[in-house]
Amino acid sequence: MNVLLVYATNSGGTLMASQLVSELLTQKGHTVTLKEAAETTPEDVTNAAFVLLASPSWDYENAEGMPHEHFVPLMKGLEGKTLEAKPFAILGLGDKSYAKFCGAVDHFETFVGALKGKLTVPSLRVDGYFYDQGGNTQKITDWTNQLASSL
Repeated sequence: MNVLLVYATNSGGTLMASQLVSELLTQKGHTVTLKEAAETTPEDVTNAAFVLLASPSWDYENAEGMPHEHFVPLMKGLEGKTLEAKPFAILGLGDKSYAKFCGAVDHFETFVGALKGKLTVPSLRVDGYFYDQGGNTQKITDWTNQLASSL
């Protein structure tokens, strides 16, 4: 399947996680386009067979738990569109020490719902990616295997 994996990153963790997901899906026979959110157009999303959104949670315009600011133009560009039953998946990196742990995931889930898209697997929330890179790599691998089985 043609997968568009849209990511934004702050410290590089979301990029590393996205690269791992891309590599694993490619090994399973899928074609993955890995694209930074700031370079992604609404047409990229509407034309993709499957869309995966990956973001850290971010403090944007004094609101904690937001998707990375690079997602804002893309999300605004898709407002009001209907992507009936388009399959999506969501990956979020965060830190449980913040009040809104992986809040970006909540925003993405609402966003996908507004587009009338469908989540193919439960969203993955990763705590402290760099503090337990081995364990978190395994969580991401397990989740990606579940995702690949659903495609």
